[in-house]
Amino acid sequence: MNDHNLLVAKIVVIVVLLLVTLIFCFIPYVLDRWFKWTQRTQSNARDFLAVLCLLNFGGGVLIATTFIHMLPAVLGVVSALQQCHMLAATPFALAEMLMCTGFFLMYAIEELMYFFVGRRQRRKQKAMQQALEDAPERDSKQEQLEPEQPNWLRGLGIIVALSLHELFGGMAIGLEESVDTVWFMCGAIAAHKLVLAFCIGMEIMMAHTRWLIAVIYLVVFSIVTPIGVGVGIAVSEGSSANQPSIPAGILQGIACGTLLYVVYFEIVAKNHAGWRIFLCSLGGFLLMFGLQIAVVEAAGKSAYECPSIGGTINKK
Repeated sequence: MNDHNLLVAKIVVIVVLLLVTLIFCFIPYVLDRWFKWTQRTQSNARDFLAVLCLLNFGGGVLIATTFIHMLPAVLGVVSALQQCHMLAATPFALAEMLMCTGFFLMYAIEELMYFFVGRRQRRKQKAMQQALEDAPERDSKQEQLEPEQPNWLRGLGIIVALSLHELFGGMAIGLEESVDTVWFMCGAIAAHKLVLAFCIGMEIMMAHTRWLIAVIYLVVFSIVTPIGVGVGIAVSEGSSANQPSIPAGILQGIACGTLLYVVYFEIVAKNHAGWRIFLCSLGGFLLMFGLQIAVVEAAGKSAYECPSIGGTINKK
């Protein structure tokens, strides 16, 4: 009966997380009907105080997620893999190297995409200038009618990084062994994800991402945690549930680095925006810090098990 109740609780968690995350992802689009954020030009949209506060609150969330939640998890799993001799010991910090790999991978992808997008834009501008020179009687103001290329790359970077992270977060729920801890972990991870869902929806909307692409991004982000719960349920049926995983460790390290790239270029590299924006970022950081403490208290002390040695390694 206990196993049945546990399975039912995990299935309910899958449904609830999927539906509620989808709602929070699309709330910014509903609010936009009243506040008309997207009707401003893209260059001025972020000057709107409410948008800046919300985006920087999300920035604080991302900073806490990267340095307090994801990086310690990567350090823990890589250390366990090396102590279990599943990964070779290296003369450098392997976990941090994986994070840097993810950072430069995202950097390279974005620069590559901007190269092709920028070349396309330059061709369009050159064609428009030629057309204006050939038809001087046309109003020169028409040169400004060409819309900017939608900035979908920022949304892609956030979705790629956080989807991997949320997949493993869902697996943590699926691997729980009691109904109480399942619901506690669900509450903590849901609060974490719902804040991110709202901020990601806001970011994608303010980037003027095409509607179809935006829907794909938000649906993918919403569904990865339920998928992770399902994977955790499947893994919990086997004997290797507490063993460290090489693919999980590598993917978490790369995801941490890609998220670090988003944090750096979206938060740290910005110009001074004032104390109110700083407090919004700090508020997002403190919220995630509190949730991280709650998750650790709920999970208690846990350990990885080496598959061949049979010993245990405390998780960091």
